[in-house]
Amino acid sequence: MTRTVEFFFDYVSPTSYIAHFLLPGLAERTGARVVYRPMFLGGVMRATGNQPPVAVPAKGAYMVRDMARCARRVGVSLHHNPHFPMNTRSLTRATLGLDSDPALQARFIDAAFRHCQGIENGIDPADERDLAAMCEAEGFDFDMILALANAPENREKLRANTEEAVARGAFGAPSFFVGDELFFGHDRLDHVEEALMA
Repeated sequence: MTRTVEFFFDYVSPTSYIAHFLLPGLAERTGARVVYRPMFLGGVMRATGNQPPVAVPAKGAYMVRDMARCARRVGVSLHHNPHFPMNTRSLTRATLGLDSDPALQARFIDAAFRHCQGIENGIDPADERDLAAMCEAEGFDFDMILALANAPENREKLRANTEEAVARGAFGAPSFFVGDELFFGHDRLDHVEEALMA
């Protein structure tokens, strides 16, 4: 039976961004298949009563430094997005709309993460001009991506993914599931790997 890890994420989350670039190595070591499950982090947090780190000033300041350390440690370029906390629902809905073409979807996920978290002066994904610029830079058809972002069926898929994540116990991002077991945070991928190899 193929080992599987489900990755519930939102592009607004810097820890999801770091996890995204660590998952290929995990998949190679374990032979596991990674299933990408975009969700709306704001909806998850509202439903569970969770608060972002910036709600506690000392924690927010610490997280900025800690994210920089984590990114350096794994060799990932991480930059503070000036639009943070950005509205990423157009990106997540478009991602869900690409699920019939896994290779294109994977390329889009990688590009969206980089443009939200990995480059200086990252995009505002709620601004169609920024979304168009990302598509042009990365070779995506902007009209198609915009249509997918606005399609009612992809709005429903995002709502369903978000509700499922909450129902299964998720309270933030990134959240990983191996079967019914939840693991939270990019710094728990070693636990995910152990579960996959058990």
